[in-house]
Amino acid sequence: MEIGRRRLLGLGAGAAVAVLASSCSGSPTSAPASVTPRPSRTSRPTPSPTPAAFPGQPAAGDLYYGASVPFHRSLAGWERELGSPLALNRSYFAPDRNEARQLVARCRDDLANGRLPHVSSKADGTWADVAAGRRDAWLASMLAPLGELGGTVLFTLHHEPENDAGQPGMMPDDWTGMQRRAVSMAADLAPSVVVAPVLQHWTFDPSRHDVDPGRWLVPEAPVAGLDVYNPWSPANRKEWRSFGSKMDEVLGWFEGRPLVIGEYGCRDDPQNPGLAAQWIRDAAAYAREHGIVSMSYFNSGLNSPEGTWEMSPSMQSAFASELTSDWVARPA
Repeated sequence: MEIGRRRLLGLGAGAAVAVLASSCSGSPTSAPASVTPRPSRTSRPTPSPTPAAFPGQPAAGDLYYGASVPFHRSLAGWERELGSPLALNRSYFAPDRNEARQLVARCRDDLANGRLPHVSSKADGTWADVAAGRRDAWLASMLAPLGELGGTVLFTLHHEPENDAGQPGMMPDDWTGMQRRAVSMAADLAPSVVVAPVLQHWTFDPSRHDVDPGRWLVPEAPVAGLDVYNPWSPANRKEWRSFGSKMDEVLGWFEGRPLVIGEYGCRDDPQNPGLAAQWIRDAAAYAREHGIVSMSYFNSGLNSPEGTWEMSPSMQSAFASELTSDWVARPA
C-alpha cells in the first residue's frame, strides 16, 4: 500500500528536527557561511572511496529535482500547477501483500512521464532477517521487475532508520547489513536500481556525543542519502538554518560520494515574505556545487505538529522556477 511518509514512520523527520536546534528569541536570519568539518566523534571515520558511477548519474552540477506529492493532491494535478513534470518523484510504501506490484507500477508510471522514481519501503521483518537472506524472495519480488523497466530507480530500504533502532535484529549493524544485501541483489537482478541508504541529519549533528555516525555508513552503496530540514517554525522560533549550513556539518562523512537528499523542507515565515522561497533557491544552488545528485522536497503537513512543510505560494513559485532550469536532470 502506497502511503504518506509521516503516516508510515510515526516519528518522522519533523519530529527529529525538533530536537536539533536551540530556541531563537528573534526573527530568523540567514546562517553564516561555514566550512566543512572533518569527522571528529568516532573512531570509525568514513572511508573516502573513489566516486562510484551509477546508472543515470547526472553530469557535475546537474541533479534530479523533485518532491513528494502532497497527500491530498494528485501528482498530475500538482504538475499542472507547477507548469512542468517533476524530475524526481518520491513515494513511500509499506510491506504488505500488494507492495511489490504497487511499487513497480509507481516506478513504471514515473519513468513513462519523465520522472526519476525514488521509492522507499520498510523491511519485511527485521533488518537482521533481510541481511541474513531470510527475506530474499521479498526483495527479489521488487528488484527483479524494477530491473525490467529499462530506467534508473532510486531504491531505499527503511529510510531514517534511527527512529526504529534498538530492538534485537534492529541495530545499526543490522541495518547496514540489510543495505549490503540489497546492493548485492540489485547488482545481480537489477543493475539499473540504485540502492540509496537514507539517514537523518541529526545523527551527524556535531553537538551530539551520544551516537557514532560511522555505525550507520554503507560505503558499498553507490550513493549516500540524507534528510535535511530547517527546524524553525513560527510556533517554536528555533534557529533558522540554511540547507547549506546543515550539509556543511555532514559532508566530511561522505567525501567523494554522490549524495541523494531523500527529504528536505523549510517552513514559511509570514513576517519575512520571500525568506523561505530564497531558502529553496539557495538549497538548489548548494546542491549543485557539492556533489548532490538528487533532492526531493517533503511537501506535506503530515505529523508535523510544529507547522506544515507544505510549500506556500511563494515557495512553490520558486520551486517551479528552479524545476525548469537547464541543470535539472531527467531520465533518458
